[in-house]
Amino acid sequence: MRTRLAAAAFLLASILVAWITITNVFAARTLQLAIAVSMGYVAWLAWRGSRVMRRALRDARSGAGEPTGLAGSAPFVSLIVPARNEESVIDDTVRSLAQMRYHREGTAAFEVVVVDDGSSDATGDAARDAAGDSDGFQVRRRDPGLGPATKGAVLVFAMPYLSGDVIGVIDADTRVDPAFLERAMHAWQRDPAADALQVARRPRNAASWLTCAQAEEQLMDMASQCGRWVTDGTAELRGNGMFVRRDALEAVGGWSERSLTEDLELSTRLSAYGRHVTLAPEAEVAEEAVERLSALWRQRLRWAEGSLRRLLDHGPGLLAGSEPITRKADFVAFTGEFLIPPLFVAAIVASLVTIPLPQPVDWTVPASLFIGYGLGVFLLGIGGLSAAGRRGLPLIGGAIRGALFLSHWLVVVPWALVRIAFGTEPTGFVQTPRAPRLPAP
Repeated sequence: MRTRLAAAAFLLASILVAWITITNVFAARTLQLAIAVSMGYVAWLAWRGSRVMRRALRDARSGAGEPTGLAGSAPFVSLIVPARNEESVIDDTVRSLAQMRYHREGTAAFEVVVVDDGSSDATGDAARDAAGDSDGFQVRRRDPGLGPATKGAVLVFAMPYLSGDVIGVIDADTRVDPAFLERAMHAWQRDPAADALQVARRPRNAASWLTCAQAEEQLMDMASQCGRWVTDGTAELRGNGMFVRRDALEAVGGWSERSLTEDLELSTRLSAYGRHVTLAPEAEVAEEAVERLSALWRQRLRWAEGSLRRLLDHGPGLLAGSEPITRKADFVAFTGEFLIPPLFVAAIVASLVTIPLPQPVDWTVPASLFIGYGLGVFLLGIGGLSAAGRRGLPLIGGAIRGALFLSHWLVVVPWALVRIAFGTEPTGFVQTPRAPRLPAP
């Protein structure tokens, strides 16, 4: 009920602010000044994040971090692969993980637990066949109805079967190169005080406008997260390719079984407990991008709703805690991103409603919100894509496409707020449809 009331209050505040700003010149200019300041902050994040990405990628390519296949003093890693009805992709994923070179004294310094989450197809058998006699691979079945139907509940189920000091999560459609784990653990050494790490994500089916835009979105997000990390902000985990130290995970209460976005929810709890996430731009997971708009809408609505719920649930505790002011300021700035979409929609609706009235409204308000949002994303695109090596027209074109693509959040976020405030409670996992089977890279 508290979350519902908070979402309803958020919507009401957006409507009131929108009405005031379109009818009051001073309020409009104040809002536009705040938008301009936020654009400066985003530009700073993009610049700092791009430098972090560029340096990490340059070092990886220069041979400074040349893979050896040896774990050395790095931790033993336990990987969880949640899989529900993933027969079409799980075999290639397991084979990819089995080829990783991360050994200590001739023995693999990692283990993999595939959780067949109540599948009605042959996911479990496909995973076992693909693992063959590879050491350290297990397939465990979680029966239907055993707890909430969420990814977080699958991760909770897997924990008793794991022995590693570091817990990693790999999605069922993922491919990695043999040096993946070594690169990820080596990157962690840049910030050994961090309790969690997120690697880069890359769509492996980037061919259409929609899937290529998602590839650019991933680079934008990595630039943003690296910027938040290097400025001592609240960088976040992104689900696939995330790692967390077992002791830190246990200290903050473990995985959330009911959260729609267990990665974001855990990120906020880590921050609230004075812990932080670091990034590994040079280690990447290749995953499937969504290929249909209908599937994209369902995916993004779940992401938005999950992110908003964790902000409403855990944000006040983070801000009231003893965290450094830089992290609180970054968290407030990030939360502000969720204010622009409902403000934009409310300003458009309010402006349309006032058309018959004698007093004209200030249409520069919704225009400023739209332009400000798009420009912020464009700047992150320039940062992320340039760090990845794009130059000239491909750089500008990619950043523009990414900005156009990410404008869908202007509609998704308000709808998610309406669902939280007035809709039914989410029932859990909704699987993203898989693309036609692709050959492993």
